[in-house]
Amino acid sequence: MSLYTLAPQPWLIFLDDGGIYIPNGQLAIYAAGTTTPATVYTSANGIAHPFPITLDSAGRVPGGLYLQPGQSYKFVLHEPQIEEPLDGGIIRSQDNILAVPPSREGGTALMISLPGDYSNIDVTGVNMIEYSGAGDLTIRGFVGGVPGQTLVIKNLTFNTIWLYNQDAAAPLGGELTNFVGSGPTPLSGPRGTASYTYLSSQRWGIDAHGQGAPIQGIFNPANYGTRNAGVSWVVEPTDFFTEAFFLDGRNLLYSFSLINTSIVGGETYALTRRLPAGYLMDGVTSTNIVVSFNGTVYEAAVVGFADTANLAFQRLPMTTNWVPGTNNTDLRGQISIPIN
Repeated sequence: MSLYTLAPQPWLIFLDDGGIYIPNGQLAIYAAGTTTPATVYTSANGIAHPFPITLDSAGRVPGGLYLQPGQSYKFVLHEPQIEEPLDGGIIRSQDNILAVPPSREGGTALMISLPGDYSNIDVTGVNMIEYSGAGDLTIRGFVGGVPGQTLVIKNLTFNTIWLYNQDAAAPLGGELTNFVGSGPTPLSGPRGTASYTYLSSQRWGIDAHGQGAPIQGIFNPANYGTRNAGVSWVVEPTDFFTEAFFLDGRNLLYSFSLINTSIVGGETYALTRRLPAGYLMDGVTSTNIVVSFNGTVYEAAVVGFADTANLAFQRLPMTTNWVPGTNNTDLRGQISIPIN
């Protein structure tokens, strides 16, 4: 796959105003609207021309002239050098020359087969990454991108790819910008996929994300607590524990069934659950949950905003205390949480 795109005329011959070619003329190419020299290339894979370009004896650019897709340029054509570069008179100047889009027939795919934590994957000439390893994969950044390059990431396993947003470990100019900034974007299972475009701001901007399958079985007893000091909400793996998380855009769908949990040490009006993967929310209130005590009929409850990192489960009315007891509290429900 070519990284750069050929100028519209493949063999460029520059003429003066009388239609005569200019042996050894000099061509200065700048970023559009500036006098900052721009890097242009002799080949599709990035061999740079010198600045300025000296035309050959027939007034041609030696080799090809390849430009970066999405970039605009200013061409200034000079008469041949007298004593130092660009001291020949200016014949013609043209600003705002836009490179034509790149040709990417198929491109190349990069296969990653080893799980691990990667911060500088080389994607030079790559438009697809496929993961086939036997464990989770973390991606924090890439190197080798050019403006306009597209990159699709596909998970071929039943493990998870974690794509980190603007991570400090990403190389300069290679960080990812996801829909969600506070935590990683997951690709779970063989239907997980994401696509990025390399932007002129030198970062990878996400275009689309499909998580694939919910993230299930995330359990850590430290994730569960209360708002009251001296009170504990105890959730154990044996408490018919099921939780699932599914990220859709900036909405995190949280499904849960927590049976036979315990409230110990007194009464409290709010139980708390920390969000997974470091996500932070914009705020949430939902009544799509029910609670029960010692097998009683389920009653409605509410999920509120404890702080940016924690949900608050509260009975209705919202100041009603939970009932203390060992293995007597059940919570079930599904809610959608807006994530920063």
